[in-house]
Amino acid sequence: MIFVTVGNDFRSFDRLLKKLDEISPHLPKEVVIQKGYSKYCPRNVKYFDFVPLNTAIEYIKKSELVVSHAGIGTIILCMQYGIPLLILPRRKSYQEHMNDHQLEIAKVLEKRRDKGILVVHDEDQLEEKIRSILKQKIAHTPVQNTGRENLIRMIKTFIEMI
Repeated sequence: MIFVTVGNDFRSFDRLLKKLDEISPHLPKEVVIQKGYSKYCPRNVKYFDFVPLNTAIEYIKKSELVVSHAGIGTIILCMQYGIPLLILPRRKSYQEHMNDHQLEIAKVLEKRRDKGILVVHDEDQLEEKIRSILKQKIAHTPVQNTGRENLIRMIKTFIEMI
């Protein structure tokens, strides 16, 4: 399964949802979307607005790939469970966020070159990159989450890299 999540920002991320809905019939895996407050309602895939965090975590753990915005919570969860993550950052220019901090996060992740975290900057790159990740079975070693200390250390490391 490919799990797509847009987080909980009140702004739509229709650009991601429309493209995934368009390409999903051509993908080798089922696509499930958490669409949040986005206005677009997919026609070709199962979707929901929100679920409790523990349910979202179950979707992530069962996925062969997560496709997401550049939300830190999703990034940390995918790292914790060793699930490959493909990021399309929300953009201020499309009114998808209040600023371009997700672009900054994506740039840092690209520089880190973590094996299981990949970034695309254009939705037209999604299908090719998804197929490549699934074919190569790209993944990464799970990062143990030891709680608050680990979160603080990860945030500190991230800030220092910027």
